[in-house]
Amino acid sequence: MRPVLATTMLVAGILVFGWVVHKHYPIQKWLFWRYAGYWLGTLVVGTGSYGIGHVVLHRVLRTRMPLLEHAMVSMALGVYGFELLMFVVGLLGLYRTTTFFVLPIALLGAVAVPLYKHALHIRRVLARSAPTRPKLGLSALALVFGILGLGMIYFYVLTPSNIQFDARWKHMALAESYAVRGAVRPAVEGWVFTARPHFTSYLYTWAFLVPGRLFDKMTLAAHLEFALFVVTTVAGIPALVRRLVPRADPRWIWAARFVFPGVLLYDSSVSGGADHVGAMFGTAIALVLFRTLRELDLRYVSVLGVLCAAAALTKETVAIMLVPPPLLLVGVRAVTLGVQSFRGRLPPELRRRFLVAPLVLAGVGLAASSPLWLKNLLFYGDPFYPLLGAKVKAHPFTDQAGYRFKYGYVEAKLWAPTRDLKGLLQTLVALVDFSFVPNDWPKFHRNVPVFGSAFTLLLGCLPFLKKTKRIWLVVLLVHGGVFIWYSVHHQDRYLQALMPLMAAVTAAITLLVWRSFGTGARVALAASLGLQVVWGGDVYFFQTHAHARSPLKEAIDLMSAGFDKKYDARFGIQGHWQDVGNATPPGSQLLLHIWPDNHAHLGTWRKTVLDAYLWQFGLEYGAAGSPEGVRKTLEDMGVTHVFAEPEKESDGANSIAADLLFWDFASHLGERKLIAVGVLGKLPEKPIPAPLVDHTAVISCSRKAPPKGLFHVRDLRALPFGPGADDFPAPIKPAKTKEEAEALLPMAQYVVIEESCYKDKTRPADIARAFELIAKRRRYSEFNAMELYRRRPGLPTIPVTP
Repeated sequence: MRPVLATTMLVAGILVFGWVVHKHYPIQKWLFWRYAGYWLGTLVVGTGSYGIGHVVLHRVLRTRMPLLEHAMVSMALGVYGFELLMFVVGLLGLYRTTTFFVLPIALLGAVAVPLYKHALHIRRVLARSAPTRPKLGLSALALVFGILGLGMIYFYVLTPSNIQFDARWKHMALAESYAVRGAVRPAVEGWVFTARPHFTSYLYTWAFLVPGRLFDKMTLAAHLEFALFVVTTVAGIPALVRRLVPRADPRWIWAARFVFPGVLLYDSSVSGGADHVGAMFGTAIALVLFRTLRELDLRYVSVLGVLCAAAALTKETVAIMLVPPPLLLVGVRAVTLGVQSFRGRLPPELRRRFLVAPLVLAGVGLAASSPLWLKNLLFYGDPFYPLLGAKVKAHPFTDQAGYRFKYGYVEAKLWAPTRDLKGLLQTLVALVDFSFVPNDWPKFHRNVPVFGSAFTLLLGCLPFLKKTKRIWLVVLLVHGGVFIWYSVHHQDRYLQALMPLMAAVTAAITLLVWRSFGTGARVALAASLGLQVVWGGDVYFFQTHAHARSPLKEAIDLMSAGFDKKYDARFGIQGHWQDVGNATPPGSQLLLHIWPDNHAHLGTWRKTVLDAYLWQFGLEYGAAGSPEGVRKTLEDMGVTHVFAEPEKESDGANSIAADLLFWDFASHLGERKLIAVGVLGKLPEKPIPAPLVDHTAVISCSRKAPPKGLFHVRDLRALPFGPGADDFPAPIKPAKTKEEAEALLPMAQYVVIEESCYKDKTRPADIARAFELIAKRRRYSEFNAMELYRRRPGLPTIPVTP
């Protein structure tokens, strides 16, 4: 009876304790249950995904790899498989709450038997290796350091306030859009991010199907990313290091990841983006590349093709850094085998492989990447939308779209050196100083280098070490990626895709130096790494997050909110955009006319259309011709409501004509209401009466505005960037002086005033009497700040004099 009585007393203790604490903090309100649910969902999806990769490698391709390599490659293949599955489900229009539960459970059931046998194999391997496993000793310090690093990052993940700016208007916003629509469908306005590589958004879409609050959806998505980061760090880095340095202890060498403190700081941390997902594919690519280059085995060539395609589908910056170097190396290897074949030095079974392997790699890669280019071809008529828009008659694609993409985005937004000898030299120098010279927004850490320089500094030891061919190969992959990164768009956060490779090289060189040299070298090595750790020790506490300032504090406030009995308030996130969504009826389609500074629009839970001129290519108000043309264009797109923020302010990135017509149209919105500094209204159901004339008087005093005179609205469609920024036709009536331009006001429906023309707040008398301000344009690129006016309703214009 003693066990029974003891158990009874324990159960009674649980009930008593539960009864006591429930009065202070209701058990059902505990955050524990939410996070347990996030981890349960993450483990189910992660295990099912791993099962996909394991079945492909073990049963389909019959490959044999060491356990850690098999685990890393299986997870990478499986995540791609799960994302592909979610993509297909989206094409079928099956994004439902039931999908959230049924899909991963069905997937787990399908791979349960192979996974069970695999688990037994893992158990046997670990049992065999246990007697020969050395004691950790001093290595335990590295293990503790690594666990501390993972814990610090996970503490960020606890709060959705940690989610980065881009994820709130790209990765997770796209997932929300798919979940709201219940399907993967083309963007009616040609929002470019629906056509760019974004496969991680399908993974996040599964999280956004969970019933519950936006808090739950964002935090579950963040847990998915964190889990992949852990797998890449704890399994991928040791697998790669053991490939570089045999007998490296996998229990602690992964801690080298945290010698690079940049991962602890916004916006390189685990914060809802896609860079760390790309890092997972990069590690798997490196592992498979070693086996591919040996004999161009078609099994590994096929796996490499899928992994390269998966990396390319994750993000453009991931694609350009991780894909070209391996493909180039395979090409070089094929050429060398071809030369040996012609000389008769290859075995018969390898003689044709130098021709077949590149074809298989290209074919598999093309097929595996088809969810992007084939979808774009079907949705938009351009496999690389909007890159080929003008040549292939893409849709939607306005007459200004090609110009906007080239001069507004490619040449204005990308961080790239000049395309000359000077730019080439800068890029070559960046191969050495990329960790010493910050390439980031100054507001995050000013000019202080926080990326981590252990990789670069330890490379100086590499020439003096033996048996380093494989290390040199990974170094080549890293520097090939860095070269492309700096040449195209060099922001530090994008380098996170290469970080596991850098960490593996750092750990490999550290091990070889420790094994090869004496006390002096060991002391210098320890001092070098210690200096890096101490230098980056305060990075975690920088309060520079774009949304939370300090996600550390946000997580602390979240954990303590239960004590303060703020049971519902603690789940507030993206409240502004949730307010906008709640102010519209379910089923609405919401046009968002917002500045780039406010693009983080996640949380409306409505179908949205974004009209940002640099990110969509199917909507151009200047071509509408009139406010009614704007209304009809939006009506044809299915828009039911419009939200403009800030009210009566323009970021200046579009044309003057577009601003005039949009803000005139916005004044006709029905059921107008203010939300913060924005205005929300219903799209007018009846046509907007057209003004008798569309004459626009321009009062300017510099070359950073249209010339003085009277124009038609359509003549003011020139964009404020690129070579056509001053490409305005001759005015209907020119004006040589400001006074002559002011004399044109009685003939005008609209007025454009360059603000610098009037030093004080006085304006011509006719402005105050006959016109009302509809918007202010801020200074942008080639255009100065301007004020836009519309003639007051009911006041007629006078005919234009000859």
